[in-house]
Amino acid sequence: MALILDPSQRVIDKAHQIFVLHPGDGKRFYNDFVAHSAVFLDIPGISFNAEPDVDDEEIRKRLRLARALGGWHKSGRPERRAPSRDLEAYAVKIEGRDAPRFMNEVRTLYSEAKPGDLIVIPGPGYNSQVLMAELSEPFDPEYRVDSARYGPDLIPARRVKFIQVNHAKYEFGRRAIQLMQNRQAIIRVSNDADRHEFYEHAYGDYVWGDVSGSYMEITEAVVDQKDLTDVLFLTNLYGAMYVALQAGELDRFLELPLHKAVNQYYNRELFGDISIEVHSPGFFGRPIRDAAIAGFISTMTLFATLGIDPAAASTVEVQNSANNRVSVCDMKLEEDVRSAMKMVANAHLWWDEVCSVQKAASEQTGLKTKAKVVDKGD
Repeated sequence: MALILDPSQRVIDKAHQIFVLHPGDGKRFYNDFVAHSAVFLDIPGISFNAEPDVDDEEIRKRLRLARALGGWHKSGRPERRAPSRDLEAYAVKIEGRDAPRFMNEVRTLYSEAKPGDLIVIPGPGYNSQVLMAELSEPFDPEYRVDSARYGPDLIPARRVKFIQVNHAKYEFGRRAIQLMQNRQAIIRVSNDADRHEFYEHAYGDYVWGDVSGSYMEITEAVVDQKDLTDVLFLTNLYGAMYVALQAGELDRFLELPLHKAVNQYYNRELFGDISIEVHSPGFFGRPIRDAAIAGFISTMTLFATLGIDPAAASTVEVQNSANNRVSVCDMKLEEDVRSAMKMVANAHLWWDEVCSVQKAASEQTGLKTKAKVVDKGD
């Protein structure tokens, strides 16, 4: 049986950006974002000819008009207070009239955010779904969308592709929730720990620069602590197995009892803080200070759960559906898995024990990874 492994592991460019985008006061544009597959700021009734340069006075006039129109719509559109549509009416007469944060927000979404960047969109309340999307193309000055709130006054927007995940706000950590509760229209996520958490929820397993992230779902409604402990122990076992493989000592590793193998080869410096959510559906994830380990752990978890024949897996081919091209990470994973499974084939009793524990723990917790394996013949 020839096997194909799909690790579904997203390889992210080091320059990749993440933004938390609030869909207006009271999250009023949340459904508009979904309906249009687009995101935008609260700037109705204007257009741009190119990426807006907010230092340009003509652009600032348009943005002042947009703010005036937005306020008018929110006040019920009284005819006697309808704002002028003449841009010259919005020439600066008083220094400091423009809010710097507002101008920076426009620059961030319409000029600095690039295709592929991750947009995190919180909904109202802790139980609401957090939408995650990627910008799908460069800024198109001709693309504008409508919102029922603003009638015919269209809004410049950015097209996005939504990522099919389903995470409520309460499933995120405290720092991520604080970012999503902040009332600033758009926030660039720069802290590494925050970035890792958003990557876990958006992509599952991922590689970002020289770091990777491991993410697994717990889908059973009731989870026994022992079963969860077994799952966590096995991820540590596979992490230690990777360390032994890279050190050229996998043969020695396979001769040891499972717990002793972990104790001798587990490297604490490689693993970041673990995040666990055991509500159903729950998850656990953690960043790892090595680009290759997360994919290896996910693969070994999958192979052990399925009881994959090591001899068949020693010729496995990696075809990663999460990327549109073959990456160095995919080639490294294929090489590592093949090498490991060739040696495991000579330690079948060890592998049988691992498979037995992994299968039982996976069934009891409803453990799922995004990785999958198919028979090439199928």
